Amino acid sequence: MIRFIVLGVGLACGGLLAEEAVAPVVVTSTEVAAHVGKQVTVRGKVEGQKTSKSGHTYLNFGGRYPNHVFSCFLSAKNFTEAVPSFEGKEVEVTGLVTMYENKPQIEVSALSQIRVLPEEGESKESPATKPTEPGS
Repeated sequence: MIRFIVLGVGLACGGLLAEEAVAPVVVTSTEVAAHVGKQVTVRGKVEGQKTSKSGHTYLNFGGRYPNHVFSCFLSAKNFTEAVPSFEGKEVEVTGLVTMYENKPQIEVSALSQIRVLPEEGESKESPATKPTEPGS
């Protein structure tokens, strides 16, 4: 009997660990609407970036505003410094998909949620954002 209890606890814990290790599903900006309420990674090109007078930044995918199909919202309260330019870059953004004005969006609270993908010809192992070195 004790063996079965230990085995059951081991399987339950193993199942929890397996769930934590699962990475979010990767989707395109045109597929993201099917994943509302889920944690996903959206891969695509930022076709427009705008910072409002209130300091909020918007990254638009699949077209420029208002014809975009997906956006990322970066609230001014989370970013005290200017958000770097992502316009024209291929990126992956990870977060919870919600709807805003009938379009899917992810609210980004930290730049670590955005990963710039290497440009064609760039090594896939090179860092997404390269820090500026002194003297360059």
